[in-house]
Formats: sequence, C-alpha cells, structure tokens
Amino acid sequence: MSTYGHQAERKADKAAQRTGEEYRTDAIGEGLAAIAYALLEVATAIRENTEARS
Repeated sequence: MSTYGHQAERKADKAAQRTGEEYRTDAIGEGLAAIAYALLEVATAIRENTEARS
C-alpha cells in the first residue's frame, strides 16, 4: 500500500473515533479526507497500470 493508502486508512480511523454532535464536522472532514486519499491511491494504481502497458 502506498502513502496515499496509509493516509486514507489513518483518516478513516480518526473519523470513526469521533463521536457526538460536537465532533460531527470533524468526523465528516476526516471522512472526506479519507475518500480523497483513497481516490489518489486508485489514480496512482491506474497510472502505474497504464504505464506498464505502454
């Protein structure tokens, strides 16, 4: 797993730990960051696959 994958996992874990209404915005932010890092991981895999086929 690349750095992006590790970041996504860490952000998702942080989001899961936030509970209660006072942390809702923080949890949403952490969740969105996890999604962003996961998409970067997918983009990296696609790019590497495309380069390998060339």
